[in-house]
Amino acid sequence: MVVRRSCSFCAGEIEPGTGMMFVRRDGAVLYFCSAVCRKDQLSLGRVGHRLKWTRAYATRKAMEKARPTAGSKEAKPTAADKPKAPPAGAVKTAPTKTAPKPTPQAKGTPPPKAAPKSTPKSATPKKDASPAEKSAPENP
Repeated sequence: MVVRRSCSFCAGEIEPGTGMMFVRRDGAVLYFCSAVCRKDQLSLGRVGHRLKWTRAYATRKAMEKARPTAGSKEAKPTAADKPKAPPAGAVKTAPTKTAPKPTPQAKGTPPPKAAPKSTPKSATPKKDASPAEKSAPENP
């Protein structure tokens, strides 16, 4: 009976009578379809499912598309995640006003100065009289 094997690096199918069987010192058996796959894994230390040209990459991508995870970048919101539209007879409310956002400052320009606070004259503190005024009589 003919046994069909798959490449340990690219997951491609190996035809009977072709390829190479590599046995590690620990007894693990690796099958390679070509010298490129053998050198990439053994000599260069590459991982097959990270290279776009391999069948292992295509298989892994297909699995990720079918079942997106919460941590993956490709996870898109589903219909259950979207907010539901209000019923047809619902009363619409006016949008609330928010404070305007401050305009961004250009680099190198100083921030605008705040207007000086004006105080009424009666609220200003009075200065003490000078020594010359103190010695002068108040009534002439």
